[in-house]
Amino acid sequence: MQEAPAGELGVQDRKEGSREEAQSRAVHKSKAMLIFLTVGKKLMANPNTHATILGLIWASIHFRWNIEFPAVIEKSIGIVSSGGLGMAMFSLGLFMASRPSIIACGIRLAVVAMAMKFMAGPALMAAASAAFGLKGESLRVAIVQAALPQGIVPFVFAKEYNVHPDVLSTG
Repeated sequence: MQEAPAGELGVQDRKEGSREEAQSRAVHKSKAMLIFLTVGKKLMANPNTHATILGLIWASIHFRWNIEFPAVIEKSIGIVSSGGLGMAMFSLGLFMASRPSIIACGIRLAVVAMAMKFMAGPALMAAASAAFGLKGESLRVAIVQAALPQGIVPFVFAKEYNVHPDVLSTG
């Protein structure tokens, strides 16, 4: 059996390496596409997505042509909204009560969550506000809002999709 010269081995190794790299990128690309398709399917199956799209369409119509809903519909939407908020608060309370400790995610994770909320959040808001040229009272309000506790809705979504609801309930 003949041995190939040293220069040809280096070329073959580089060709094989580039083929493996191309295959690796293709695998990563297909995995990413699979994740995007899965997320897209779940979003399209979620009624909240449909409600959000309808809300954006209605807001566009309302502000463009100044069309108002009839009073009955406005009041009905208000009742549903208030009921939804009450149910979300009840869900948060029930989740927190079912935990053996007030700090459901552990001390270390709670400290990290609080540091991110009270230090990283306002710092990120200040940087974004500076990039957009926000100044004065509006800048101060934006920074304070970034440090305020999150609302009920992020917890509800975290619990629905099982993405760290314990951290959000502690935060």
